[in-house]
Amino acid sequence: MTTTPAETVTSPATAPVVRQPRLGRAERLIGHALDVFLPDGWPETSAAAHWYGRRGGSTSSGQSNDLAELRPSWKAAHVTIWTPPDATLLTHVSLPTRSWSKIQQALPYALEDQLLGDPEKLHFAYHRQRDGTLAVAVTARERLQVWLAALRDSGLVPSRLCPATLALPLDAGDWSLLFTHNRLWVRTGPFAGFVCPVALETAPPLLSTAVTEARSKHTAPARLTVFDPPAAFQANAWRASLGIEIETSKRSFWQTGPGTPPPLTLLQGEFAPSGKLRDSLRPLRLAAAVLTVWFLGTIGFSLWEWWQLNEQHRSTRQAMVQLFRKTFPEAKVVLDPARQMERNLQSLQLQSGDAGSGGLLALLAQVAPILRAYPNVTLRTVKYSDPKLTLDLRLPDFETLEVIKNALSETRRVRVEVLTANSRASGVEGRLRIQASAAGRPEGS
Repeated sequence: MTTTPAETVTSPATAPVVRQPRLGRAERLIGHALDVFLPDGWPETSAAAHWYGRRGGSTSSGQSNDLAELRPSWKAAHVTIWTPPDATLLTHVSLPTRSWSKIQQALPYALEDQLLGDPEKLHFAYHRQRDGTLAVAVTARERLQVWLAALRDSGLVPSRLCPATLALPLDAGDWSLLFTHNRLWVRTGPFAGFVCPVALETAPPLLSTAVTEARSKHTAPARLTVFDPPAAFQANAWRASLGIEIETSKRSFWQTGPGTPPPLTLLQGEFAPSGKLRDSLRPLRLAAAVLTVWFLGTIGFSLWEWWQLNEQHRSTRQAMVQLFRKTFPEAKVVLDPARQMERNLQSLQLQSGDAGSGGLLALLAQVAPILRAYPNVTLRTVKYSDPKLTLDLRLPDFETLEVIKNALSETRRVRVEVLTANSRASGVEGRLRIQASAAGRPEGS
């Protein structure tokens, strides 16, 4: 295990630390905390993980190539794991329900324009904000399982699992940015952020695009606080490129550590820490037993009727699923057969419109000449849902994505929005959403 020089300890006390392998629950939760930042590609990669510990009035920070070698006293603390930002999509959505099961069922539909993978292989975690919207974090289920298994093998039991972008300090109305190796972590809100490639002499295109879109929605930041920039960082050039104030933090993020973890954690649903929940409910066992007896005695007479209705519902749903698969055999996932049937029928009806109706053909007529002018751009998939056309593209770089977006916007007949832009070994994978603008639609449409 490697650490910072002398395992940087900022405690004013000089008394030796007494190890307590079996700390009580109160000691684990009050005054004892450990934050661990997993490196990209962990645990397959051999890169070191940053850690930051708080114990009473003292703090320690360092790096470790093997988390199993952390002191037992740190492992018994309140552990927060900060996951690689590239592995999680942060977004938001508004849904007309507060039921957990209904929200989990609706999220794949509400976010389908932003998802690149199979919804059944993704894990959706959310937090309800004050305005009623949901802050959502989407992560591959297999990646979560790998993380938790490796942490368990290292002796760490996390109480929270949060995307590392949300660890950056954030002042109201501002954004924050951290230089980390070949990536920039950008936090744009309490539950929002993204990752983009490092740039020094001018702001990266993805960051410029984000600022431009925020400015169009009147939510642009007044200031961008930059943490741990390299010596070659050109703050004045960034300021001129983005049109906002650039402030370089005088303190290192890795020395001061993160603040209070956000309420949005990936440990929800099947990944929730059930063991800790059982411990907290142990004093209530007697009351729970009495309540269970009363509950069973109250509803026992209606269980048979409920069972009959449930069987009828299951049979009806099975028939609906069979009818949907027979009608649309190419469908891979059937979550809500009635709704999917309605949407697919509407899509078939819309596809029959001509080019002058502002439908699919009209949008393709606008897009095709521009894409044809860029032979190094590959069109991966096309999806149309009235009145929006979604394109998945593979491009050589972020600049080409911005050029194509601007070329489409200059026609003044369509509106273009960048949904996602991710750097891959083969280039950049981007997703554009296009719809006819008010000026480009014929009268009466």
